[in-house]
Amino acid sequence: MARPVGDIRPPGVYISSVEAASRAFHIGDCRVAGFVGLTAKGPLDVPQRISSWDEFVEIYGNVDVGYLANAVEGFFLNGGQTCWVVRVAHRARGEDAVPGPEHASFAERVVKDAWDKPTLRVRARSEGRWGNNIWVRFEQSTGAKALLTADLEVGSGEAQVNVTRGFERGALVRVYDRNSSDYIVLTEIGDRQIKWASATPVNRRYRAAGPTYLEVIEVEVHAALRDRRETFRGLQLHNTSRRYVSKVIQAESRLIAVDDLGSRSPWPHNMPRSEAAAKLSNGRDGSDDVTPEDIVGYDNGPGDRAGLLALGALDDVAMLCVPDAMIFPIRKPGPEGDVAAQRVHDQMITMCELLKDRFAILDCPLTRDIELVRRWRRRTDTSYAAYYWPWVGIVEQDGRVVKNPSSGHMAGLYARLESEDGVHRAPANEPIKGIVDLSVPITEDDQGVLNAEAINCFRMSRGIRPWGARTSSSDPDWRFINVRRLFIMLRRSLEEGSRWVTFEPNTPNTWDSVRSRVKAFLEKLYEKGMFSGGSPDDSFYVKCDAETNPPELQDMGMLVIEVGVAPAVPAEFIVIRITQKLGEEGLPAPDEM
Repeated sequence: MARPVGDIRPPGVYISSVEAASRAFHIGDCRVAGFVGLTAKGPLDVPQRISSWDEFVEIYGNVDVGYLANAVEGFFLNGGQTCWVVRVAHRARGEDAVPGPEHASFAERVVKDAWDKPTLRVRARSEGRWGNNIWVRFEQSTGAKALLTADLEVGSGEAQVNVTRGFERGALVRVYDRNSSDYIVLTEIGDRQIKWASATPVNRRYRAAGPTYLEVIEVEVHAALRDRRETFRGLQLHNTSRRYVSKVIQAESRLIAVDDLGSRSPWPHNMPRSEAAAKLSNGRDGSDDVTPEDIVGYDNGPGDRAGLLALGALDDVAMLCVPDAMIFPIRKPGPEGDVAAQRVHDQMITMCELLKDRFAILDCPLTRDIELVRRWRRRTDTSYAAYYWPWVGIVEQDGRVVKNPSSGHMAGLYARLESEDGVHRAPANEPIKGIVDLSVPITEDDQGVLNAEAINCFRMSRGIRPWGARTSSSDPDWRFINVRRLFIMLRRSLEEGSRWVTFEPNTPNTWDSVRSRVKAFLEKLYEKGMFSGGSPDDSFYVKCDAETNPPELQDMGMLVIEVGVAPAVPAEFIVIRITQKLGEEGLPAPDEM
């Protein structure tokens, strides 16, 4: 057995086995949804990865500002496990922009110091009216205390003390005896020695036998919102402190943030004065005046993305849902509202078609007019999107039944069926959880008309079930949702599994290796029933040879793999033929007996 490399003794050659990196292909995950819409709170335009409904409520709340909260809840109820959420609002753009009454804004409060000058600004953790219910209170308190052990001269910058435990850099310290006191800000802590900056000198002589004490002065911040209570002790106003008030609250609070306004009052008069708790104010949601451009957002590169376009940089997002696109036809019925919602849908489709790794689940307007729904659907022709109608009835916490777009619930069903069977399973004929009613009952005749237009309807049949699985494409090859999502999965799988080939020699040996690995992967998918055909040879092919990689492509550094598959399509129409078998001669027919 080879000696480990770490056990090297005489000169020579030592062999160490190294685990080879896995080059197997894995089935791409298409279960992660991306949601964009209005919420009561939470960071604006910053995608957040959410793994449960409780986590969504913690970050975004469950107050109905739009349709997003119910959609996300429906996603998790129906089997979704992970999603990304982008909160949007009508907001003032730009660093110097001043929010107006129509824009989203933080609830806040400016805190005064002992000389009645602004010293701190407290604001809610995110924009919205929710912050108007936050109570905040400041207090001054004392911390560690020490005894001076050597006389302290006027203007001195250091002191000898009996103990330094609890004294830290950046702390405000009161030096006092029976008759007077001074305030210093510590810059260095040694062995029973403390030092401070020249900006806070002592103005009088202190005797160790006085006695003279040194005591840390601290700030306490108390914040409360309903059942949540937060208390932060031992805070300081100097930015060199480990307990700097802005830094500590930014890192630890779920309710508030604190901005240091840099009061010009001298220490300690710049400290926030102790006073009774008061509410923050002037928080606004920015939801009433939201525009399609607020939802679509922009992509100016890393660190400067917003809205729907912020999801474009997230590779794991495989489904797009924007239920709040439907607020525009509700608020402004007619062409203006329709055009606004369609602007959002068009951008969703554009993103899916450009990236080719995600699918858009689209809602139709809340209406009883079937012709309007048909006209709505005819606008688009793409295999990267599917429309659903009518809206679904959801029971709120107070017992009310409200109508909501269904895209979030369907995204959850997509995810659940993919987990149970695979992405090739058509997302239809399965009960939807969390739905108790439909905005419009669909008859069989209505279903026939709408299905022909590639509008997927819900029917009350053994519960409420989606009774359609069609994309909005006019191409028969891309008629079904599961076919398009199968190819999205293949793209994700092959792209990720082929990364090891980059910078490998573009030679027949590499081609053979790639071809064999892709074939092995496709055979596994065939065994799972994802392809049609009676054998693997009938179901798929893989080409990676001199034909797909001629010299001119090799000279360009390109290696081409050609893969063709025959997807399994759902049985959409079940035709049952019933015939009468005639009895033997002389015997009556069965229906005559």
